[in-house]
Amino acid sequence: MKKVLLIVGVVCLVVCVLALALAALNWFGYYHVMDGSNELYHRLHQRAIVSLVAGVVFALIGAGSFIVRAKKTGKTI
Repeated sequence: MKKVLLIVGVVCLVVCVLALALAALNWFGYYHVMDGSNELYHRLHQRAIVSLVAGVVFALIGAGSFIVRAKKTGKTI
């Protein structure tokens, strides 16, 4: 169980970093597209928000799995 929680935590944190990077790229595109349509701005904004929320959720899941793993092994964080 300890190894499973470790793997889940690491995978979730990697996915978190990727999702936050995607959110940053979408925010960059949202603010620096000069001649886009309203639909393009809306899609970029929506993708940035969804990616940001997904990154935060995966960060919480990863941190939670590390905390549960630490409590199961008896080690303090």
